[in-house]
Amino acid sequence: METYTKIDTIYKRYQFSGKDCPNQKWLKFRNKIILGAFSNIEAKYLFDCMWEAYSKIDGTNSKIAFFPSTGEIKVGGKTDNAESIHGQFEMLQKIGDRIQPELVKMFPKESARFTPVKDKETNKVVYYYPEVMHLPEGCLPVRGNKVDVMEVGGNYITELEEVPVYIYGEYFGTGVNKVGNRYIQNGNDFLVFDIRQQGWWLPRERREAICKGLGLEGVPYLGNMTLRDIEQQVMYGFTTQYKKAADKANLMEEGIVARPVIPLCDGGGKRIIVKVKYCDYVEYKRVRDEFTDEEFREFSEWYKTIENV
Repeated sequence: METYTKIDTIYKRYQFSGKDCPNQKWLKFRNKIILGAFSNIEAKYLFDCMWEAYSKIDGTNSKIAFFPSTGEIKVGGKTDNAESIHGQFEMLQKIGDRIQPELVKMFPKESARFTPVKDKETNKVVYYYPEVMHLPEGCLPVRGNKVDVMEVGGNYITELEEVPVYIYGEYFGTGVNKVGNRYIQNGNDFLVFDIRQQGWWLPRERREAICKGLGLEGVPYLGNMTLRDIEQQVMYGFTTQYKKAADKANLMEEGIVARPVIPLCDGGGKRIIVKVKYCDYVEYKRVRDEFTDEEFREFSEWYKTIENV
């Protein structure tokens, strides 16, 4: 199944080798964020534009996939190799079984969409030679060996696979990460943060309408704000917006996931979406406070010399 979009942190991180570092104390900055050094130019350009802001719940990435052609439900974690965490897949399957009848109504068999199968390593469509054999009129050719070099005018076939409806969400609560019990004591929950309908990311209004029809809850929506304001809010921290949290007064939200109000992609077709995490600022400040301004200036000047090496 399709892995959810990789979400970049708003800023780059200090990356350097210990053996090349002239001052071993500077190693404390490794993997900490570089304030002001945007991880992509799109976020920098759109910094003062309006973004949709959503709470980043501290859980584990999960998905429910629905295949309209057969009505089949599949569930999984972040990747196909992910293992179920504290009853994760069992809960997702129960949810999938419950919403399956409504999904059939929303996305009937006739709405099924298929796409050619691609090689997982090259991401290119895989073609085959048809088997050389006599087939009854009207029959489809049988798949043969893979095509290594395609000839102009050659006769080839390919396999098709269905593009499902993906419901992506966060599974959290008891047994999931250190703060799980602060969200839910002796229980777990699943909150939707995105829906990809047969290759298309749905806008907020459509996503919320589908969730309402399925009886699913989404991650807390914090409103529209600039990325500058989002950073300020996360930098100083705020308590969780999950209304049913067991320890709401003392549970700091992990951060904010933001996407432009108008869905956008970069030049390579990658979706523009970023995350801003509270712990990144806490960890940066903790280390930065150990250095004087002069010491930090010296480190910064050295890092500039190796940054693009």
